[in-house]
Amino acid sequence: MKFLRIILLVLNVFAALIFVLSTLAGVISPSTWIWPSLLSFLFLPLLLLNVAFVVVWILLRRWECLLSVAVIAVRWSFVSLFFQIGGTKEAPTTADQSTTLSVMTYNVHLFQGRDAEVGISDSIAQCLLKMVDQHSPDMLCLQEYAAPHTVALTDSLYNRGYQYSYGAHYSSKGLPYGTVVFSRLRYNFVKTLDSEKILIEADKSGNPFRVVCVHMDSYSFSQSDKAEIEQVRHGKVDESFRPTLRKVKGTILRHEEGWSNTLKPVVLQCTTPLIVVGDMNDTPASYLYHQFSKHLTDAFIEQGAGTSATYNGGFPRFRIDMVFHNDGFKALSYCRIKSDASDHYPVLVSLSLTGK
Repeated sequence: MKFLRIILLVLNVFAALIFVLSTLAGVISPSTWIWPSLLSFLFLPLLLLNVAFVVVWILLRRWECLLSVAVIAVRWSFVSLFFQIGGTKEAPTTADQSTTLSVMTYNVHLFQGRDAEVGISDSIAQCLLKMVDQHSPDMLCLQEYAAPHTVALTDSLYNRGYQYSYGAHYSSKGLPYGTVVFSRLRYNFVKTLDSEKILIEADKSGNPFRVVCVHMDSYSFSQSDKAEIEQVRHGKVDESFRPTLRKVKGTILRHEEGWSNTLKPVVLQCTTPLIVVGDMNDTPASYLYHQFSKHLTDAFIEQGAGTSATYNGGFPRFRIDMVFHNDGFKALSYCRIKSDASDHYPVLVSLSLTGK
């Protein structure tokens, strides 16, 4: 029995150390040491594993339960990044509409639905229009946007009041695609930051503000990659996982570069109210998230509820579509909208211009 307790303790120490390491991506850059960023994807499973060790030790009536209790307590603040209680899904009716801004961010997955089906773009585009009619955001920030085959979506949005639009790319017909923002509010100026990131300054009742719409590099997992991840999920790791691991590492490093070279200067130099929205393709335990959260506020932390996972394409389901803002805004509501029109869920946020 003593030998089994020693083995259990060794495993517990290992699990505790790996759990702590999974929370260090925010302070150790991927280019310095990649493993904290890689392990950040396993934060929740590692948390549950340490909870299981606590339960086992308590059943054995052993003091060793304090090991996992201690590491969970030290890193407990991470739990709030994944789970919130008591948020508000709808903006209060008493909010001053002249200073209230509603923003929807949505990766529409090229209008191919949740499972990347060919030939359904028109029906998926109609789903988007119904969503817009129901929620009527002031600004519609889209990623992986492309014009459907027959539905004149840009014209349909224009007829619904979205008279201003700007995209990271334009087709030969002058239609925006890629990362695109449609707005009811007049633009003061627009700027392409890179191929998937755009900056817009607009105006609400005489108050200028800026929106950065972002689509960070995707991990672009193939079906074989997803199969490998499922094997790892069930404890089966072999040499064939190495190419998938290299793909993940490369994407994480590009996220670091995108933050340092493109996004960080925009965030630090902005003196007006600022919102950064989009598909971050990273979890709340990641290096990228923590760089944003050092300077901006996560609207989910203010007004979210539950886990609000936004990736709808199978395992792993994380909250990767986010809305950040600086002190010029305050979140009034946060709503993740359930829909199978894409492999992402849209996020709708109402914010108040605080005038700071």
